[in-house]
Amino acid sequence: MPPKKKAAGKKGGGKAAKPAYLTENEHCEPFRLFANDIVMTPLGIRCTVLGVKYAGSVEDRENARVWVRYPNGREAPIENPAEYSLGNGYVRGSGSDVLRREAERVEAERLKAEAVRLKAEREAAAKEAAIKAEEAAKEAKKKAKAEAKRLKEEAEAAAGG
Repeated sequence: MPPKKKAAGKKGGGKAAKPAYLTENEHCEPFRLFANDIVMTPLGIRCTVLGVKYAGSVEDRENARVWVRYPNGREAPIENPAEYSLGNGYVRGSGSDVLRREAERVEAERLKAEAVRLKAEREAAAKEAAIKAEEAAKEAKKKAKAEAKRLKEEAEAAAGG
């Protein structure tokens, strides 16, 4: 019996991916939450609003969900966003919360840039040290060669004289 042929895989031509989160005002306005806002959950966890996702089409406004990112990096929708109001346990963060988050983000970026700079400085110093060591080795080899030549000449002079 001949071996079975494997089915050829599908190539290209698929649908274009939907945007992850819709952040335009027209989508966020009904929830009074906008991208990058800070929201305090009923459990007291501060999370960042990512935007709105629709279960079906964009016209299906009743199945819209506001998605947030929790401090551990997980992303999830806010429960029952159609009833979102400041009375159901979700509290929109104040301006100082946003400023604090932005200050932390800027500090993290600064520390990352500083780490990159230090790494580059260490690499440059190591490269410079390697070049100096190579030059010292060449100089030592040159001195050893000259010393060997001098000793050879002295030996020839002593043998000949």
